[in-house]
Order: sequence, then C-alpha cells, then structure tokens
Amino acid sequence: MTTRRSTPAGRHPELGRQIAWTRRENERRRCAYEAAARTWRRRAEHLERLRIEATGFHGCTLPGADLPVELDDGEVVYRVVPVAELVEAEARHVPGLPAPDPALTADLLDPADGALPNGLRVVDTGAAVVTDRRVAFAGRAGRREWAHDDLLGLGHHPDLPVTLLHLGDGRRPAGLRVPVTGAANVRFYLTLAYATATGTRDALATQLDALLAAHRAARPRPPRPLGVADAPAPRRRPARLAAAGAVAVGVLLGVTAAGTWPATAGPVHRTGAATDGAAQTPDDDRSPDPVLSTPDGGSTRSKAGEPTRLRRPADGVRRPAVTGTPTPSGTEPIAPPAPSRTTPPPTTAPAAPTTPAVSPTGTPAPTGTPTGSPTVPPTGSPSPSASTRSGICLHPLRLPVVDPLLCRRI
Repeated sequence: MTTRRSTPAGRHPELGRQIAWTRRENERRRCAYEAAARTWRRRAEHLERLRIEATGFHGCTLPGADLPVELDDGEVVYRVVPVAELVEAEARHVPGLPAPDPALTADLLDPADGALPNGLRVVDTGAAVVTDRRVAFAGRAGRREWAHDDLLGLGHHPDLPVTLLHLGDGRRPAGLRVPVTGAANVRFYLTLAYATATGTRDALATQLDALLAAHRAARPRPPRPLGVADAPAPRRRPARLAAAGAVAVGVLLGVTAAGTWPATAGPVHRTGAATDGAAQTPDDDRSPDPVLSTPDGGSTRSKAGEPTRLRRPADGVRRPAVTGTPTPSGTEPIAPPAPSRTTPPPTTAPAAPTTPAVSPTGTPAPTGTPTGSPTVPPTGSPSPSASTRSGICLHPLRLPVVDPLLCRRI
C-alpha cells in the first residue's frame, strides 16, 4: 500500500491559491493574445489585398448582370452596392460634416455604425453602382448621379459608414450610407475609381504601402509567462479583520481587568516635608506635631497623634513663621502681616518666611500692633522671659506655637 505524499499546495493553502491564480492568468493572457493575433492577421490580409487591387485592378464589365443603371460603351464597374441609402445635407455648410479629402487612412477603413449626425437626413433607399466615370444611385423615389469630373472630392465620415460627394456647382452635398460590414470595401473602391479618373492612382498605392508597413510594425507579441511570484498579495476579508479587532479588544480588556499592567497615575507623596525647614500655612487650624524649643536647648513634642491647635490672632490674620534665634532681652518678636485668607493658596510649596529686620536702636519699641517695617533694637544678652510671657514657643525649623501650656516655664 502506497502512501500519498502531501503536495506543497496542500501544506500551504496560500501557495495553492497563488498557483491557481497563475494558471488562470496565463490562460487568460494566452486567449487574449490569440484573439489579437487573429484580428491582426485578418487586417494584414485585407491591406495586402487592397494593395494588390490598387496596382492591378482596373474595373470589370459584368456582362448580363442586372445592374440598377445602364452602362455606357467602354464603362467598367468598380463596385456594386446592393443596399444603400441616399443622404443629403440640410445646408451647404453644416458643422461636423466630413470635408473633401483624398487621403485614405486606417480609421477610414474601419468605421462604426450609429445614428446620423445633425445636419444629415435620409432621402431615399436603393442600390448604387461605382464605375470609372460616375457614381449612380437608383432608389424608389428616383435616380441620382455624380460624375467624377464634377466632384471636388470625397468626404468619408470617420465614425459612420457615410461618404459625401461634394459637387463644385454649389449645391448641397449628398452621398451614400452603406452597411457597416461592407463599408471598408465600398470606400476603397470608390476612392480607387475617383483616383483613376483624376490621375492620382499612384498616390493611393503609396498610402496603402504606408498603412501596411505601420500595421506590420504593430504586430502583437506573445505575453510573458507568469510565475507564482507574480501572484497578488492576499486580501484580508472585512469579516476577518473585524473578528481580529474584536479579539484584540477582548484581550486588552482582560489584561486591564486582571491588573497585570502597573498603574502609572497616583498621588505623589512628598518626602522630607518635616525636615526641609519650609514654613507651611494650611487653610485649617491643625498642624503636625511641632517640636517645642526651650531656652536651655532642649525640645519637647506634643502628644503623639494629636494635632496641635493653633490660636488665631484677634484680627484673623496669620503670621508667618520666624526663626528660633534667641530674641534680645527686653524685646518681643514682631511678625509682619500675612496675606488674608481670601487669597487662594499657591500651587507650589511656599517659600520660607524671612526674619523681620532689626533696627539697631538703643531702646526697644514697645508696640503690640505689627507695622509694615518693624524696628527692634538688639540688646546685650538674650532673655527668654519675654517670649515666655507672650506664650509663643520658637523653634528654628517650626512655626511659632501660640500655647503657653506647651512651653516650658522658667
């Protein structure tokens, strides 16, 4: 029993899709090339036949044929058009109508079908004959003839199977509308007959040589075979993209709910607030446990865990803290006025208050009301009795505590 080997396409579905696309694309390109090559060969054969006719065909007699018109002696037929329509312009000069032009281009040999342009109308329906002397039309309503010597030229419409015969006597131009399947041959033989009558047959042969050379240069080339590397990249379906997005959102929500990501935002705790020596003026009347200084250099602390209530002055104005430097004898520390409570608290840490300036006068200024610039004279020796009487305990790194019960009595 033989085991079936797995093909690379079976192991890799994407590779199988690329191989299938390559096969389909190569087949499509091959069919398109073969169709273009068949069209090119038919056109090349047609131009070669026209080139032979331009140099070797000089009309035929067609004896016994039932022609719509009678031929004169020596008159030969270039083309018989069994079905044709007689069209006529509504005025002598109508914009958009083809002008007389003896040149025969590739576009004129491949017209398309469609409605008549504005300014042209169908007058009659019948048959036409092109000879080396004239163009004759025989319809239900009558006959019409155009001699080659009376024509100014032929005007082939580039988009419709219509050819106008412009007369030199000033009459309105008229012409023939033929079926689109035989329009190329009718135009060629009509041009060939007019060139023979006017002596420009060699110029027509030169034009056909140029058309044939240009057509041979435009021969279609076989396409390059495609490989797997030429296959387009796979496209993600919108449903799969939506499902992948939903899975990603679910994973994100699960990770966030599980708390695997550390919190990046939270309250910022300031360290060293009790040892930085900066004065703090909170809005409430409570402050952290202050360190109470004594004159002998010792310190005492309030009860653990109990905030010390600060006594407000009678005028309701806060005083900034002053340093704990011993005050000269006979003087009392005077604090400058602080900003009122209506001022919003600053967003940054307040600056440390400065010690009020001391004026070197001989006598102290016994005033209890603070002024803008108090002057306190220095004395010889510090006296702690004044600070004790006032009920304010000073410390170099704390605010003044207005509570005589917490101060050490001397």
